[in-house]
Amino acid sequence: MEGEGAMAAEHLTKHPWRAVIRVAALTTLLPCTAAAQYTVTAGNGDTVRFESAELRTLLDTARALYADLQEDPRVGYFTPLDRQPVSPQQPGDSYPWNVVTVVNDSTADLQRLPANLREADRAYYNYAVQRMRVVRGADPDVPCDSVLAMEEKVVGSFIDGWILSRTLFGGPAFEPLDELVFARHAGLLRPLLARRADRQVGACAGQWAEDNPERIAAYEAWRLENFPVPDEVPVETSAPPDTASAEGAEPS
Repeated sequence: MEGEGAMAAEHLTKHPWRAVIRVAALTTLLPCTAAAQYTVTAGNGDTVRFESAELRTLLDTARALYADLQEDPRVGYFTPLDRQPVSPQQPGDSYPWNVVTVVNDSTADLQRLPANLREADRAYYNYAVQRMRVVRGADPDVPCDSVLAMEEKVVGSFIDGWILSRTLFGGPAFEPLDELVFARHAGLLRPLLARRADRQVGACAGQWAEDNPERIAAYEAWRLENFPVPDEVPVETSAPPDTASAEGAEPS
């Protein structure tokens, strides 16, 4: 991101009142082999595979969203000043709905970008742009299911950016965000958003959970199997000795 200094200086000259996002140039080229595959691997060894053509589409979208940041005269940002690392033990600190604050339809606060997830910056920027677009065209009277559907789409844009960081830009595994990738792959992203109380959907999280208990149960069962927290892992105990056999055995 430091290599964008000249671009940021030029932008500040044109817009001295506005903070400027500096995004690492998305210049990494995908291999020419059409059959190339990339994987995101979970802690339990499960993988989600992505074809090079699919990643090319995600990369083109990320570039287009960044172009919108540069060219949309309505948009302003607060950029990070003192970035702090986040821990897998505090997953909420890494979720985009807690990191990115959309003040209104043209202003976003990005000062909480995690210091140890710099390769994922493009994912948070994806989310900020898409979130502002939703706010700009929001209808306050839509049902909760529609609110969750819109947020699912916005978080999906974040997931696409996180996939790029994991597959193309050398980003390390980070279980809370990897879970988003696998939950979407399993068709469980919407109940995850409701269960994790995504603040962007407000009271609709609880309402949707009440209306869809089977979806919440399916997500919880899936999470317990694939992304359990340490105290949820069943403790395996040794089988008790077979006293009947021991008593019946002849002494050596």
